[in-house]
Amino acid sequence: MYLLYIVYTFFFFYFFFFFLVHPLFMSLMILSQSILVGLIIYLYNSISWFSYLLFMIFLSGTMIILVYVSSLASNILMKYFLLNLKTFMMLLILLIILSFLSSKVSIFYNNNDNFSNLSNMIVMAGKIYSKENYLFTVLIMCYLLVVLILVVKNSLLTKGPLRSYT
Repeated sequence: MYLLYIVYTFFFFYFFFFFLVHPLFMSLMILSQSILVGLIIYLYNSISWFSYLLFMIFLSGTMIILVYVSSLASNILMKYFLLNLKTFMMLLILLIILSFLSSKVSIFYNNNDNFSNLSNMIVMAGKIYSKENYLFTVLIMCYLLVVLILVVKNSLLTKGPLRSYT
């Protein structure tokens, strides 16, 4: 049941991301979304180290993006987000729909009592490197390698906000 509320909170933050214009607010929103993604992965898989690892990767990427964007837009004034009537009505309708759906779906989350805790933890710990998920693991490793190469290439430029002085 908690997983459902965290997913709804994630979509709620995602909705507000469209109205933000300042890099600090955007990075705060990305940070909160990465915390929620880590919680969702932990509650779904019961693997704390994997969610912690993904959170640290998201956090480091967010810090790199924050440094780059804040150096590009250093003189932008912060504008506070004000809700107009149209946005408020969309948000209210979204919350009503989500509360209606959460009451209907909560019946299906009470069937986890049949498994023992020890065998469930053993199955969940080996789940990430199983035969079904090896392509996902290889995809994550390739993605991280490409992102690392792109970040190094961007920081080695001699012109621009992240130029090196050596």
